[in-house]
Amino acid sequence: MSVTARNLDTPDQKRTYTHGGLHLVSLDGVTIARGSYAPGWRWSADVKAEAGTESCQVTHTGYVLSGRLAIRTDDGEEMELGPGDAHVVGPGHDAWVVGDDPVVIIDVAPAATEAPGLMVVRCHEPCGIQFRAEREDQLDHLIAAVQQHASGSHGHDVSREHIMSEITRS
Repeated sequence: MSVTARNLDTPDQKRTYTHGGLHLVSLDGVTIARGSYAPGWRWSADVKAEAGTESCQVTHTGYVLSGRLAIRTDDGEEMELGPGDAHVVGPGHDAWVVGDDPVVIIDVAPAATEAPGLMVVRCHEPCGIQFRAEREDQLDHLIAAVQQHASGSHGHDVSREHIMSEITRS
């Protein structure tokens, strides 16, 4: 057994939004993200255009460190999360900061464990389909396949930028 550690202050990837952002690190079999969102942050205002979907299609398994975050699912269910709340939020939701305090949240997701250099994009639940490419010169084909699947099977368009942000590399 080994021990692996990474610091979220020196992430593998950063995503920045108008009112916040994410720091992501990949470890053996898992990606861990720390989201920091200022008052005024809302997924549908800060992330929707980049994601290319009407609502967030990512499943979030996480833990709220500070602040309050409201969630509304596509079917109308609402919940407010606060410090100490562990949660699983399925695809098809909007989220926003409640009140005047920033939200800091930890999110954990499975990472690619395939051969080194393999690019993987996973379709979000409940679909479970994976798209893979072994070489950089196959990236355009990978993106086209994901876009065709999203449009044909799920009825929505996905931007190139969103797909690029979802690619994991092993």
